[in-house]
Amino acid sequence: MVCDGHLMFIQILQNTALLCFAAVGLHLVWRHGELARSLVGKLLIGLSFGFVAFLVTATPVVLPDGATIDARAGPVILAGIVGGPVAAIIAGLLGALARGYFGGYFVFSGVVSYAAYALAGSALSMRYFTNALGTRLGPLRIAAASALSIFAASLMYFLITPQSVAIDWITQDFPVIAVANTLSIIMTGYVVHFAIQFAERKAKLISALKTLELAKSAGGIGIWEIDPRTGVASWDDINQNLHGLTLKDGKGTFDDWAKTLHPEDQPRVQKEFEAAQSGTEPFNTTYRVIHPDGSIRHLKGNAIIQRDEAGTPIRVVGANVDLTSAEAKDRALLQSQRVAAQAQKLDAIGKLTGGVAHDFNNLLAVIQGNLELLLQDQHEHRFPESERADILTSAISATRRGGELTRNMLAFARMSRLEPKRIKVNDLVRETEAWLARAIPTSIEMETNLQHGLWQAELDPASLQSALVNTVVNARDAMPDGGKLTIETSNVRIDSDYIIDREEDVPPGRYVMLAVTDTGTGIPEDLLPTVFEPFVSSKDSSVGSGLGLSMVQGFVKQSRGFVRIYSEIDVGTSIKMFFPALDSPDQAEPVAQSAPPDSGQPEATGLARILIAEDQLEVLSMIVRTLTSAGYTVDAATNGQDAYDLFKANRSYDLLLTDVVMPGEMRGPDLARACRALEADLPVIFMSGYASEATVHGNGLRADDIRLMKPVPRVELLGSIERLLEKG
Repeated sequence: MVCDGHLMFIQILQNTALLCFAAVGLHLVWRHGELARSLVGKLLIGLSFGFVAFLVTATPVVLPDGATIDARAGPVILAGIVGGPVAAIIAGLLGALARGYFGGYFVFSGVVSYAAYALAGSALSMRYFTNALGTRLGPLRIAAASALSIFAASLMYFLITPQSVAIDWITQDFPVIAVANTLSIIMTGYVVHFAIQFAERKAKLISALKTLELAKSAGGIGIWEIDPRTGVASWDDINQNLHGLTLKDGKGTFDDWAKTLHPEDQPRVQKEFEAAQSGTEPFNTTYRVIHPDGSIRHLKGNAIIQRDEAGTPIRVVGANVDLTSAEAKDRALLQSQRVAAQAQKLDAIGKLTGGVAHDFNNLLAVIQGNLELLLQDQHEHRFPESERADILTSAISATRRGGELTRNMLAFARMSRLEPKRIKVNDLVRETEAWLARAIPTSIEMETNLQHGLWQAELDPASLQSALVNTVVNARDAMPDGGKLTIETSNVRIDSDYIIDREEDVPPGRYVMLAVTDTGTGIPEDLLPTVFEPFVSSKDSSVGSGLGLSMVQGFVKQSRGFVRIYSEIDVGTSIKMFFPALDSPDQAEPVAQSAPPDSGQPEATGLARILIAEDQLEVLSMIVRTLTSAGYTVDAATNGQDAYDLFKANRSYDLLLTDVVMPGEMRGPDLARACRALEADLPVIFMSGYASEATVHGNGLRADDIRLMKPVPRVELLGSIERLLEKG
């Protein structure tokens, strides 16, 4: 078909329009992602591009010499680039089919050119070219495709006969074909590029929406929207479920939402929503909704309000989150915390009452036993006046110790009645050190480091001395194998920088510091937060009552000071007491000197021989007097190991009378078991100030052993001894 200018222009537009069909087919395949990379996808791409190649071949632009030009190069080569060899071969076959079917000049060479174009497109999809040019349809790949299309078209020269026609073709037609191929490649390339880009963006959008839906389902997040101008609202499926709503197409009104609110929450939430629309407050709230079945759910609601230029709300978009399970967990946690707090309180009360009962029972044992001795001796007059005075002194000392225990309890509760005086702490330390050194074994080196010019403080001297003694005793017990104990005083200024640097929560000011440091075993890190609780100790339960540090803290806090403790395992512990210093250096009042009570042990005679093990000296003294006055021969020890050594040296004892809990590794049951390993039929009486220990079974106790609860009346003690001796 011979063309004029107008017809050629129309045919060029036809070819250009047909190239767009390739983009449509490619988009339909590419948007499915995995499909485009499968064999089926490659077949569909080949058919899509091949259909376009068929159409453009069927509507060519005819040159004056009968040669035809069209846009065949673009769809065939691009099919290879996008879909690989499979797509290129299919597109090339359909194009060749059209060229052969419609005939005309240069049919054979035209059919072969399709094969060359398919080969070029397949080559550009290979790894070598993708590594060099990238996987996208960028300028380099388009330029390479154009160059290959021109090279493939030039091969037609060798297929045209005769030679003169071929020369005319190469000089007249080939430049036009080269331009047509280049334009076809460029136009098809960019159409395909935008089709792929659009398909990928659409696929990402769909994927993002699916991910959002999954995230909403996982988090129980519902979306809602309200048009304030019409009152029309819409809810997604999740939000309908959260509110217990069933709406057609998710459409409803503001009133539908308001009706789901709990009656107690409705006024507040509606007021908050109105405030948000007026622009005074953001809408960020929590509320309860009641479902049709009567169940209640806890929801959190947030919203963003869009406004027009005048500031009028035109759209409200919000989200709801289901907090029901979190609320239930919070309630369960709160309940468990209350139960734990109650259990902790009961445990503390149990430790407190048990420890106090133990100490008071020991004191009552001393008082009762000594008074019973005096009552019996009122008619017998067996004790000389000096010993009667010792008995009375022991009883009175026990009552004083009871008073001291009461004061310690009150100090722990910060309710004790203090009698503060202006004192010099260094003087009190020196006076206390004079007799305190006697309670420290020689294996422990005791040192004082008292600051000269120490500020004065207003403190209760007796309570300060008691706090110092308790702290020193703790330090002593932490060094069973010996070590060094240091008592130190110093002036300390605490300012805001000090508080910030050390992260302390104390009032700034001037303080007198009294510290006791040991090189003992140290306190475990997990026990440090509880060391000031009553009867909490890292020591053996037989060593002290466990009120020491709790009393120290109670006294220091009642004196408007604070205590700090620093400890490292196998390094030692330092307990520092800080007391507010006085501003004026007036003369301090003298501190009354105190000394520990003394006790003696009379000689004993009699027929039956009894070994006594009791760590409380006052209790031990009272028992010794009671038994010697009853005619028994008595040997006594203050711990299990010493008692066992006495028994091992002389096995002629008729009975063992032992406390259950004593310091050291050998307690009462251990002592009984060790002695019975030497004398299997040895009668044993166990005493204890702890009610729970008075009923212990095993570990050396037998069914016929007697267990006595302190304080033990004289008659009961002697009767128990007599019964066991009669059995023996």
